[in-house]
Formats: sequence, C-alpha cells, structure tokens
Amino acid sequence: MLDAHSVAAALPAPEQAAILLDFDGTLVDLAQTPDGIVVPDDLPDLLGALDRVTGGAIALVSGRSVAALEGFVPQYKGVILGGHGAERRDDAGLWRHPLAGSDTLAQLIAGAQRIAALDPGLLCEPKPTGVVLHYRRAPEFEARVRGEMQALAAPFSGLDVHFAKMAVELRPDDIGKDRASVELLSKSPFAGRRAVFCGDDATDEPAMRLCVEAGGTACKVGSGASGAPLRIADPTMLRAALWQWTQQR
Repeated sequence: MLDAHSVAAALPAPEQAAILLDFDGTLVDLAQTPDGIVVPDDLPDLLGALDRVTGGAIALVSGRSVAALEGFVPQYKGVILGGHGAERRDDAGLWRHPLAGSDTLAQLIAGAQRIAALDPGLLCEPKPTGVVLHYRRAPEFEARVRGEMQALAAPFSGLDVHFAKMAVELRPDDIGKDRASVELLSKSPFAGRRAVFCGDDATDEPAMRLCVEAGGTACKVGSGASGAPLRIADPTMLRAALWQWTQQR
C-alpha cells in the first residue's frame, strides 16, 4: 500500500490528466445496503477542486445509476457514466442504453424481486438499465442467488450476469466501464490527456488496464488482485491523495 503523498506524487500534472473515479468503495466506504453509504463532508468540495484543476476533465464512472449519483452528490455537475456505462450524463444531456424502459427489463426486475422475497436479508435493487440482487446481509444465500439469477437471465439475449461484491447484477452485455471510458477519452476536454482511473473491484479492472496501456495510470483502492500500478488502503486515503494532488498547481 502507498500513502497519500506517494499516490499524489505518482499522478500526472493536473493540466495533463483526465480523472475517472469509481464511487462505492473508491470515494465512499461500502455499506450493508446501497442507500446506507455515508457521503463524506469533503467529497463535494473535492470533486469541485478536481474539476477546477483539470479544466473539467473529470468523470464519475460507476455501476450506480446517474440519478442515484446525482442524489448523493448534487453539487457535482461534471460527467457521469452510470450503470457501468449504460448511462451517460454530459453537456449533451442524458443517454441511456435501449434496455432502459423495456419489457425485458421489467421481467428481470420482477424475477429478481421474487428471488429477494426468499429472505429478509436479500435486497433487490432495480436500476434504469439492469437489476442487482444483494446478499451482503444473507451471505449463506450466495450459491442460491447466483444460480437463480443465472436462470432468470438465461431466456434473454444480450445480458451479462455479473458477480459483484456480495451481489449479482443483470445488465447489458455490450457495455462496460472500459468501453464507456474509451468513448469519453476521445472527447474534449478529456482527449489528449493522460487518463487516471481509480477503482476498487473487478468491474474497474478493464478500465484501469485501458488507462495504463494508453500511457496513463490507475490506482486500486483496498485489497485484492489488480493490475493497477498504484494501490492505496481505503477511500479516506484516496481522498487525501486527491486533495494533495489538487494543490500541486
């Protein structure tokens, strides 16, 4: 693990960087339920400082929906890539994957809700472009949840069954944080900059690898296998590193 100073020193100069940040487990600590997270008091100001020093080349890249992130950090007006790239909020407005609002999604959500009814510890989280079934409060249901969510998705084409941290998510199979990041990094003010991706789990790894291969870098938050060249202990330490970095100019 690196300390905050070492991570800040390893990042490119702010005027040369594009900053892509996961949310849960990266900027904020994980919680037992999606709504249970606590947004640190300094986070809105930090996002504002990052936007200022990079000239707007900052984006939140999360599995959460755009609407959920807007609720947690309403002061942040920058780019949001939500739903692992199935949603995008930028100057052009809000774009969503065609799965949003479809009969297929309605059937998937209804099926996940039926599975969640098996135990009070299971939680169904509908999203605009998918659905997640959480079992963090009932880990003994892991095998059953995985099997039943796979069975639920089986009749439909174009779906990815993703095994997240104590959850299973059904989402479009043609999206991903890496794909969304590639498109974002081709546009102003991100284009031509060294991309920095900070994330904490497997869904972030392809995007982190992409940034490293393109001449940028990546920071893994927490433990676990990762291809990121930088690693820091937790969201508190990452925020401290980013604060230090914003003061380099």
